[in-house]
Amino acid sequence: MTRKDFLQQLERALSGLKPEMVREILSDYDEYFNDALADGRDEAEVVAALGSPQKLARELKAQSHYRQWEQHRSFANLSRVMVSIAGLGVLNFFLALPFLAYLLFLTVGYIVSLSFLVAGLAVVVGWGSHSLFGWPQFTSDGSGWYIGRHGDYIGRYGDNGAEMALSSDKNDHAGQVWIDNGRLMLNPDDGDRFELKTRRGDSLLVFKQQGKLKVDASQPTVRQLAQIEDGEVSINGRAIRELTLREDSGDVFTARVDDNSRLVQFDASAGGTALKLAASGPKSSILLNDGGSALEISESKIALKDGTDHIQIDALPGLSVGMSALVVGLGLLLSGALGLVFCVWLTRLTWRVLVSYVKYQIELVSGKDRENAAA
Repeated sequence: MTRKDFLQQLERALSGLKPEMVREILSDYDEYFNDALADGRDEAEVVAALGSPQKLARELKAQSHYRQWEQHRSFANLSRVMVSIAGLGVLNFFLALPFLAYLLFLTVGYIVSLSFLVAGLAVVVGWGSHSLFGWPQFTSDGSGWYIGRHGDYIGRYGDNGAEMALSSDKNDHAGQVWIDNGRLMLNPDDGDRFELKTRRGDSLLVFKQQGKLKVDASQPTVRQLAQIEDGEVSINGRAIRELTLREDSGDVFTARVDDNSRLVQFDASAGGTALKLAASGPKSSILLNDGGSALEISESKIALKDGTDHIQIDALPGLSVGMSALVVGLGLLLSGALGLVFCVWLTRLTWRVLVSYVKYQIELVSGKDRENAAA
């Protein structure tokens, strides 16, 4: 190979570097050839001592990228140095494969740690929000009736109020039952009827027949609890323990309160779907049946049955489902935080190892160039 061929191949192999840098390198090697020829060396001997122009170009690129990284130490510049070093030989390339696998492992570690952190934070915030503000709240069977707090709910029996209350968001229920200043207001549709039981166990029936409101009671004194005003029945909410709405369609909704006027049980049957809710006490539970499917939520477990499929989540020993969720959320939060700290520590350690490895490889390349120049 002649001097001209060597320089031409070297110029092509240096593609990707800045043009002014390529011109400077070619000028240096052209001057090197002149010095060698002046010392009486043969052109072919100089070409043989320099070796392959392609390999020389890879070494020069690695050195150039290293100088760029020294001027501006960023991960992108370091990555270019690593790629250049990996291209110097098959051995370096195979050494890079385990490193790439390690980077993949580190990336997965970051993703898992962040996922645990976000999931734990969501669980803890959700638990705190529900405990303090009652949100998120339970939703029932899709019939339009649901359990909640305040707002336009069948909400408060008296000043203490029901912690959980019955409401409707569908037109066929709207305007049938609500609370107004502690008074239970009833306005059933034709064919529907309200069956109420007082705290003394007496019965009271409210229904509409041919557009006219009617009230039947087991005792005259009980009848006096209900007042008909402007086409609505008004009843003192504190006097009522149980309210049942029987619709003409066959749907039935029953709500029961305790001595403190708090909702303690709610049963609903609508369109083949049955819902049972025990709202307070040590055995609080929600049971929803829809044909062959069933959902049960209690203090000790959450169970879902759908035909032959069965999923059950049990609470931690000695804890309720809510407290178990808090413990799991805190565990996820702590695991995610510790995992993230460990990944950051590994990243810093990896950076130091990479810098040492790059310096070592560049020193090897520079040493070879000096040996070639001396030869």
